[in-house]
Amino acid sequence: MYISSILLVLFIGSVIAFLTRTREQARVVAVVSSWLALLISIMMFIQYDPNKGLSNFEELYSWIPSIGISYHVGVDGVGMPMVLLSTLISAFCAIYSWGENRRPNQFFALLLLMDLALVGVFVSLDFFLFFIFWELTLIPMFFLIGIWGGPRKDYSAIKFIIYTHVGSVVMLLGIFAMYTFHGMATGNYTFDIPTLLNAYGTIPLSPFWREFIFAALLLGFLIKMPAVPFHTWLPDAHVEAPTVGSIILAGVLLKMGGYGLFRFLVPMIPYASSKFILVIAILGLISILYSPIAAIAQPDIKKLIAFSSIGHMGFISVGVAASLASGHEISRIFASTGAMFQLFAHGIITAVLFGSAGAIEHHTGTRIIMDLGGLAKKMPKFTFLMVAGFFASMGFPGMVGFIAEFSILAGSYPQLPWVVILAVISIPLTAAYHLWALQRAMFGPYNEYLGDVHEITWYELLALGSWVILIILLGVYPMPLFDMMKATTVDLLSNLPAGGIVP
Repeated sequence: MYISSILLVLFIGSVIAFLTRTREQARVVAVVSSWLALLISIMMFIQYDPNKGLSNFEELYSWIPSIGISYHVGVDGVGMPMVLLSTLISAFCAIYSWGENRRPNQFFALLLLMDLALVGVFVSLDFFLFFIFWELTLIPMFFLIGIWGGPRKDYSAIKFIIYTHVGSVVMLLGIFAMYTFHGMATGNYTFDIPTLLNAYGTIPLSPFWREFIFAALLLGFLIKMPAVPFHTWLPDAHVEAPTVGSIILAGVLLKMGGYGLFRFLVPMIPYASSKFILVIAILGLISILYSPIAAIAQPDIKKLIAFSSIGHMGFISVGVAASLASGHEISRIFASTGAMFQLFAHGIITAVLFGSAGAIEHHTGTRIIMDLGGLAKKMPKFTFLMVAGFFASMGFPGMVGFIAEFSILAGSYPQLPWVVILAVISIPLTAAYHLWALQRAMFGPYNEYLGDVHEITWYELLALGSWVILIILLGVYPMPLFDMMKATTVDLLSNLPAGGIVP
């Protein structure tokens, strides 16, 4: 009942927060609810059994049996870290937002609702339930951008909802096709995810419909990640979203796309066209190379960070493609595990990056890099945390980002050497725009036009500091997560042809 307990705590907390009358009441409800959800997820993480796979904490109840819908939830070595990431980010976002004054009851209620929807996505083992939670994530993020966003909030919120909803509709067509063809072939109409994935390669399907189902799901996940050229909604959404909205958007919501690649497409790829492996690899490579070029041209530090997310998510696509392509088993496992680890690593790193951008705007009134300068003199504690986050995003050794990207590149080289060689070009470019932003914003002579800038607040310091500690701890000792993900990777790849698939 652990999973249902998390969902229930967040649902009740969201309702109570919405009904509160004062800021103090709303933020206390948000902190208590989000931290209770985090505590339960930590207990799940400790008790997780890698030998059980999706049977970990499994719950199965009939819901609408006439059309094959059930309440079916559970986690494995990719879902469990995502549940932990979602509750971890949300719990510290509740603290980071301690000073929120505008419609605090609605703000904190949406924050808890967002956490509920994200956890639901990562635990659902029924396609109907999965899609409900998938779409539910759009509602709180739409309102967070549309109400608490910047000057172009209406445009960005609508663009966000259109792009991501179109991807969801296409994905839904693929789900309906799987449901229909499975029912026609077996007489058992069900939305159960393990059942449909296991039957994808055995039920009679024409090549068109088999590839349509795979492509529909793939498109939905690529838009959500987002991969170039489906990325244009992301920079606008990030720039206009409130700081906490940006943290959750980049830290967890984008990970839904990467999670979908592992949960659905890796088991399905042996029965679809092998050319999809090249599509995933090429789109990932384009995202990796495009990201630093676009980022270095941005005057707004928040938009610079937004473009960096596109490149980091591209590494996940490359790792997934390399794990499927023909090659040595060890390197394929290494690439896949690195890509899973990148889901978690990038979530924590972007929390620090966007939290830093929000703190700069809060205390200086601007995010324009050239209008800043010398902030290290006024905000030394904050500067340390921001520098740590930027170095982690650069892939600095000893930090969590290095573990993820090194594993992906090293594991991908035997299968996709040309992709890795080209991807390495992004490394100096990534370092360039990170260091450029840091040097101009934080160091050098202080810009007196900023006035008397003070150190960040205790709640901003607590949230950013906690994330930085995790960045360093998991960078030095990643094995608790890495081993969990590796066990799931071995299970997933065991269903593929020996040696992988020739793309």
